[in-house]
Amino acid sequence: MIKHSLSENLRDTVPPTTGEAKPAPVQRTCIMVLGMHRSGTSALARAISLLGADLPKNMLGANPTNETGHWEPLRLMELHDRMLAEAGSRWDDWRPFEPADLGTSRLRFYEAEIERLIDEEYGSAPLFVLKDPRISRFVPLYADIMKRMRVDVRYVLIERNPLAVIASLAKRDRFTMCFSGLVWLRHGLEAEHATRGRPRVFLSYEDMLNNWRNGIEAITSALGINWPHSEMEWQTALSNHFSENHQHHVASAYQLEADQDINDWIKQAYRAVRALEKDPTDGAAMLQLDTVRGAFDSLSPVFGDAFFSELSARERAAAERFELQRHAADQRMAELEETCIGAAARETQLTQQLRNLQLLAVETAAREADLMAQADHEAQRANGAEKRVQDLIEESERLKGESERLKIESSRLKAESERLKVESECLKVEIHQIKSSFGWRVTYPARCLMSLPRAFTRWRKRQS
Repeated sequence: MIKHSLSENLRDTVPPTTGEAKPAPVQRTCIMVLGMHRSGTSALARAISLLGADLPKNMLGANPTNETGHWEPLRLMELHDRMLAEAGSRWDDWRPFEPADLGTSRLRFYEAEIERLIDEEYGSAPLFVLKDPRISRFVPLYADIMKRMRVDVRYVLIERNPLAVIASLAKRDRFTMCFSGLVWLRHGLEAEHATRGRPRVFLSYEDMLNNWRNGIEAITSALGINWPHSEMEWQTALSNHFSENHQHHVASAYQLEADQDINDWIKQAYRAVRALEKDPTDGAAMLQLDTVRGAFDSLSPVFGDAFFSELSARERAAAERFELQRHAADQRMAELEETCIGAAARETQLTQQLRNLQLLAVETAAREADLMAQADHEAQRANGAEKRVQDLIEESERLKGESERLKIESSRLKAESERLKVESECLKVEIHQIKSSFGWRVTYPARCLMSLPRAFTRWRKRQS
């Protein structure tokens, strides 16, 4: 793997000697935020932007593990990952990383790409903030690029209690305590060592949350920055920005020292960095960090190369298994898609049949309604006919009774007629006998005289 010399420091940044053209005066300033992943680099980068430093045009967005945003250049981050992978490393590697191991041509390629992306992301901004935790492991590479670009770089190194970082990585990436601790150690050691002799300031994430004003004052004082925005502009914004609601994992220095599972190198390094927060020139603290770094580097080639080689082999095997599973899943998906297509066609067919049945049902319902109406009409007619028949029956019965009565009356009248007829015959005989008698003939003149007054009276009435 990559070899690293303990005595190597930040590359010389002294201007060219006599005979070479002097570089133009620095017109741009980059505030570079360095620190371990999950250590508050995002919150700090955003805070510096609220003071007036420009952010990159294309940033890694927010996600459930960083709800307020990452505030780092997405394209540079992706380039860093490609560069690390090409050198046999990765973002969570705790071994030293030496860009020169890429080879001259590939190193020049990545340097040119980094320079191009910085220009594209920040343009001619006089003050900008650059943050990607990966840079902590190759600060000298960026120092050389920025020097060629005539950009003045000033560093802000932010640390967080390793226990809190370990807890955060365990939740997000399911890293073990020992692994996360070594990654934290490598980022902190490399960032501190590479920025010696450069304008820098050390901050604590926990202290920034408790009293961010002191942290801003420390940055302003140590780096000599004149912020583009006035204090009135950023006071409220920073008050709202720094919130303990976003600190999901908290640990104290006492808890760190008392934890027997944490390696002593990590505890020593954390104490030394906290000392550098108070005095960035603390020689004892830097010596302590060099001691830890030397011991760590001496073991990394032995254990680190074996560990990451095995890890890479297992990841490749897992990737192959995943590819086989993915291929099988793709085949199954293709089969399911065909099944779905057939099912969709069948569904379309059934849907059409259902529509036809629904139309038939509507027509049947309409026909049924017509038949019901006709049945009601016929029933009403039947009821009327039945009533008429009943009336006729009753009328027939009545007429039948009347006929019987008339028959009885006719019989009675017939009998009466016969009786009268007999009586008439008797009277005729009797009248004949009277008229044939001698007395009737003798009294005829007298009856004529007696009838004269009545005849005269009738004549008078006719005359009048």
